[in-house]
Amino acid sequence: MTAVLDGDSLEVELGGTVQEVRIRGINAPERDECWGEEARAAATALLDDAEILLLADGRDQYGRLLADLWTGEGSVGLTLIRQGAALALTVDFDGAAPYRAAEDAAFAAGSGLWAADACGPATDAMVAIARARFDAPGPDDENPNGEWVVVANAGPPVELTGWLLRDESSVHRFEFPEGFLLGEGAEVDVYSGCGTDRPEALFWCEGPVWSNSGDSALLLDPHGNVVDRFRS
Repeated sequence: MTAVLDGDSLEVELGGTVQEVRIRGINAPERDECWGEEARAAATALLDDAEILLLADGRDQYGRLLADLWTGEGSVGLTLIRQGAALALTVDFDGAAPYRAAEDAAFAAGSGLWAADACGPATDAMVAIARARFDAPGPDDENPNGEWVVVANAGPPVELTGWLLRDESSVHRFEFPEGFLLGEGAEVDVYSGCGTDRPEALFWCEGPVWSNSGDSALLLDPHGNVVDRFRS
């Protein structure tokens, strides 16, 4: 191994050239996000000075090798998920089921990035993801508002300035509008397409966001703590 870049990627020397490798089936927080540096440290602890078995499986859209990695401690991806240092991506591959089960266990235990105070004081807001539809009826590009996530408030009114809704990738982030107030017992639908915001509906205006084959929606407070998770 040459260098650990972040919690889910590294550089290795293969055949005399340095290749960037993306660990298959996981996604760690970006280095500028909540728990990003901790995820990188967790990967470094597993990989530094270790003998690594690497099984490549093609390349991703950025040209990085996709690979499963093992050390004497076992599967690197699975270990990082168990530690709460990475999410299990909702993709189908051999071994995907144990990855998802490991994430469920880490989430239930509040391990790593799943801790209520992982990156700052825990919120006392009673806000959660009530339901979601990731696969819009018809072609996605023609019906982006056919996919949505519903955020519900079971407690007193809460201002959602600085709160984020995100998918399991490192790409899609929705920031709630400045001053947006979610009333007691109220719900707000967050649509992927465009529209005019109103108290019961907000519009991401990004086009299709969620993966039709399955995805994870995460609700983050202003500190970046994961307040709730919804996975299909």
